[in-house]
Amino acid sequence: MKDKELKKIYRHTQKSNAYHIDIRLEDYWDAYSSWDYSPFVNRDLDEDLLEYLMSSSYEIPRKYSIIIDLHLMKGISDERREQKSREGMYNYFKYKIRQAKNERFRMFRDTITFLLLGTVMLLLSYVARSLITNNIAQELVSEGLVIGAWVMIWEMFYIWFFQINQLSYKIKHYTRLTSSNIVFQYEN
Repeated sequence: MKDKELKKIYRHTQKSNAYHIDIRLEDYWDAYSSWDYSPFVNRDLDEDLLEYLMSSSYEIPRKYSIIIDLHLMKGISDERREQKSREGMYNYFKYKIRQAKNERFRMFRDTITFLLLGTVMLLLSYVARSLITNNIAQELVSEGLVIGAWVMIWEMFYIWFFQINQLSYKIKHYTRLTSSNIVFQYEN
């Protein structure tokens, strides 16, 4: 997306070279999941808010900083709740990073497993050709093992090149949100 188009969607501060993601809230609690009754610092963010923040982060080129502006009514200003809310949002982004990294590690482990299984199946197909004397059974077992091996190896490549890359991309954007500045603005 070009800068002109981006500036129509998001406010841009020339001085800090940052784009603002503006969010209007009725109360501090609105940023968090209505199903989670944990304290502010450990609560899950509202799914719609998280989706909006992530899609905004995807749209804004990474060369720019992000400022998350939370707009609330002037009468509810509370510095202590602001700090706890800010801390809770950062904690949630860090939690999502840990979660994605654990998922990525599991996928790495799975790709190694698929590669090993595929290799073993290829080796077994060659062994089956020499051990089985019946031509039909030999072809059936050997070809079945070769097809199974290629499926395993394809799954390894699919996870490696598509799913792991997608998770790494998410991690970069969660990290970006963790380093963003969260500002509370109060309006009449």
